[in-house]
Amino acid sequence: MPVTSPLHAAISGAASVGLGVGAALLFEGAGMPLPWMLGPLFLFAMLSLTGMGPTGRGKGLRLGLPVGLRVVFVPVIGVMIGARITPDIATEVARWWPSLLIVVPYMVVVQLINAAILRRLGGYDRPTAFFAASPGGLVEAVLIGEANGGNGPLMSMQHFARLTLSVSVIPLLLSLEMGQPVGVVPPDDSLASGIEGIFDVLLMAAAGVAGVYLGRGLHIPAAIMLGPLLLSAIIHATGMTEAQIPDALLKAAQLVIGTTLGARFAGPSTRDLLRGLGLAVLALGFSLSVALGLAVMTAGLGLAEAEVAFIAFAPGGLIEMGLIAIALDADPVFVATHHVMRIGLAVTIAPWLYRMLHARPRG
Repeated sequence: MPVTSPLHAAISGAASVGLGVGAALLFEGAGMPLPWMLGPLFLFAMLSLTGMGPTGRGKGLRLGLPVGLRVVFVPVIGVMIGARITPDIATEVARWWPSLLIVVPYMVVVQLINAAILRRLGGYDRPTAFFAASPGGLVEAVLIGEANGGNGPLMSMQHFARLTLSVSVIPLLLSLEMGQPVGVVPPDDSLASGIEGIFDVLLMAAAGVAGVYLGRGLHIPAAIMLGPLLLSAIIHATGMTEAQIPDALLKAAQLVIGTTLGARFAGPSTRDLLRGLGLAVLALGFSLSVALGLAVMTAGLGLAEAEVAFIAFAPGGLIEMGLIAIALDADPVFVATHHVMRIGLAVTIAPWLYRMLHARPRG
């Protein structure tokens, strides 16, 4: 966020937080789902489109939160999901293997069909269309796509359009299905006061910080989230603590994620953004239809409730879908495990599939 002075930065940050909280409360009062994420997202998307976002031109206050703040809260989300893990997690994961296997054909079918949509209707070149169609792993898909000759900014914009629509549409669909707004989290006082409470806070904070270094050291996808998730899972599965992240921190995480997502509307031109959103609607519609079918199948196998399975297969980001699962109390461990599987496939199978389908014959 370009600023001219620390005072300017402080005023901008305070104003942005105040506006974000106001938007969240407005959405909450209107009975909208996930108000603490969607309220700031829509507000800052509009501000960015009108030139008032962090990258807007001209003079005046630039509203938005530093991107680095998102990096701070992503480990918090990992710790939140890890805190839902119980000592019998190994038995649960072993029971999920049929639905985890389903992720493989799901990822291949969705990627190929969406690539065809982007290529035929959007006019994208072959590598750009293929890797922009990945149903997950935004950063990884863009980097691999660039290595194969794709257009990096165009792929980033298409993934952002998919992610934004997913985060907005999925809670609305679930609210319609359940007959009430979802994601309004009740207060959680799981972190007790006193010496035991302080120990829990320090233990979970250590899991977050050390987990980031662990994830980066192991070079795993979404390292700053999965590293803290793993360490948080260990301390909860072993009974070292039973503490959960309090409601206030969950709301703060949603506000930061929503605000930084909305601010990204300032990047592409309005023409490219509208075009990308239109293509994303078509691709997302197909992806969600497949996800719904697989969710019904998964529920029929008795592996998870249909709503939980739908979030697990939905083509959103690991961080955002994890937040939705936490807010809905929709088995975030099940959801995160399936999204990690999908990201892993996007990094490993997608490049091989592209080369197999589009490699030029020699000679």
